[in-house]
Amino acid sequence: MEKPLSTPETGRLERIVTVLLTVTVIDTAYLSWRYLSLHAGTVVPGTGLCSWTAGIDCDVVLQTPQARAFFVPNAVLGFGFYFGCLLWWTLGRKYFPQLKRHVLTTLFTWLTIAAVITLYFFSLLVRLPALCPFCPWNHVLSWVALFFVWKVRTLTPADSKKAKTNSLIPLIALCVGQLFMWLTWWFIAFNRGIFSA
Repeated sequence: MEKPLSTPETGRLERIVTVLLTVTVIDTAYLSWRYLSLHAGTVVPGTGLCSWTAGIDCDVVLQTPQARAFFVPNAVLGFGFYFGCLLWWTLGRKYFPQLKRHVLTTLFTWLTIAAVITLYFFSLLVRLPALCPFCPWNHVLSWVALFFVWKVRTLTPADSKKAKTNSLIPLIALCVGQLFMWLTWWFIAFNRGIFSA
């Protein structure tokens, strides 16, 4: 007898994954906005939600060169990545239930890559002149989401043999395309001098 596509346990775990990815998207959206606002000169440094003391201040961290470890602001890169993961997860489950295990496997793979990269970001964070209380949450949430995606995947039956993975191409294009849209926007805005280095 085949396992059902969803049980009360998997449903609960799936909601946890959705919440984790949503919180990460909100966090990276805030950090992206704050980074861009600081570098465009539209906000006063030290006045952000996570500007608590001289030593605990996201604004200080967001103004360091390490905030752009891969040229693009880390927060913008993170936002595009996690927003893509959230789209993949929510739309993949809704519109491609026959490929649920494939959706989970792909999400697990990308969250594993993200989790490994977080080790590099943690090494940057410990060398900075201040602590950014919102920055490490993305990294921690990556690991927690990875665990729950793995757990859901172990409880999910194999995909239908009739399911065609090429039907996911529009969803892949949406998830990857939106990431490149944010990166392209950043490059254009930076090259036009809207943001300081």
